[in-house]
Amino acid sequence: MEKVSAKTFFTVMWGGVCQALGWFFGLFGYKRDGKFAKCVWGLFATSAAVVTSIIAITVVCVLGEEGYRRYIRGHQCRYDYCYHSEYIAGNIYFHNTEDGKGYIFNRLTREITLRRVSWIAKPYGKDSLVCYSDGKKRGYFSKYSGKVVIPSKYNHAWVFSCGLAGVEEGGYIKFIDATGKVVIDKKMPYFPNVNGFVFHNGYCVVRSDNRELCGLMDKKGNLVLPMEYKNISPSIDAKLWLLYKDGQHAVLNSELQTVIPLTECTIAISDGTIDLTMPDHTMREYDLQGNLLHDFCFASVRMLEYEKEEIIYRKNATADDGDGNVEEKEEYYHPKATARLRAYVAGDGYEGLMTADGRKVTMPLYWEIEALDQDLYLCASKDGDKVIVNGKGEIVN
Repeated sequence: MEKVSAKTFFTVMWGGVCQALGWFFGLFGYKRDGKFAKCVWGLFATSAAVVTSIIAITVVCVLGEEGYRRYIRGHQCRYDYCYHSEYIAGNIYFHNTEDGKGYIFNRLTREITLRRVSWIAKPYGKDSLVCYSDGKKRGYFSKYSGKVVIPSKYNHAWVFSCGLAGVEEGGYIKFIDATGKVVIDKKMPYFPNVNGFVFHNGYCVVRSDNRELCGLMDKKGNLVLPMEYKNISPSIDAKLWLLYKDGQHAVLNSELQTVIPLTECTIAISDGTIDLTMPDHTMREYDLQGNLLHDFCFASVRMLEYEKEEIIYRKNATADDGDGNVEEKEEYYHPKATARLRAYVAGDGYEGLMTADGRKVTMPLYWEIEALDQDLYLCASKDGDKVIVNGKGEIVN
């Protein structure tokens, strides 16, 4: 909410008082023509403004600073964007406080439906239960009513998704439905600092008892991918699964069908494409169905310039060191020209040489490339070793 300065506050107050008095005295036919009438008018208006200010200050003193803050917060709840608040759904807001004792507020009924809320986690998709913490335990409330559905009784709990939520009870991970009933209990031990017990498109990543490997479980508790992967993670939209095993990556679709088989590479999933960086730093691009779109991709291209042998001299006027004298100094420089090839940046930041029309000349073998002449290039490896390469990509030194 925009802050209001004291000047603006008293200006608006003065205008309001004047309008109110004008209306009141107008009922009796009062006209403020003449100097005496204007003096009387000013006296009344000033007195009313002073009295109003005294009342406001008194209210603040009586309520105290904390009471005043509560009043302000309650008043601001009437607006869509509230100070220290987060919109949940419908008329339900989460109001956080500096002491961590927030509350759930219904803006329509002006009711605080749940007190002592330190944080909330909204559900995914069409689920309606919001996970919350009272500072000690975790539970769930309805995002539409703001009222508790499952009391705060869990040491750890995760958001609802696909109609289920993971909770920790007695050191084991279980999954409950929207009534709080346990529907999946596979005696999976809880490990601190291990998260992700959330369903995505009907599947949830689960880990082995020693946390070394992970698999994929469906909503019935069945293991649909065996516990043999080092890591499994969903894409941002949860339509693809990225798997890692024995130094290789793979991609599965939402039906767990292979899109990209296990391959020694690194994979990045972006909007509409799957980008692979191979061990030789080359990049390939596939669509979301696993069809190869481009087998030669790069992140960027840069021009390469070199200094010509020609020397250009010019005079440069510079001021002396405080004596007021100005002397001319002669400078020289080598003009620059553009080399025939370009440097393209591929996976992991490695560079290669390509022609201006996009034809690959060298693989992305080098960490840095600079031009020495029209068609001669100094190429450095990541460890600092350098070679000279000609326009055909051949090492000449």
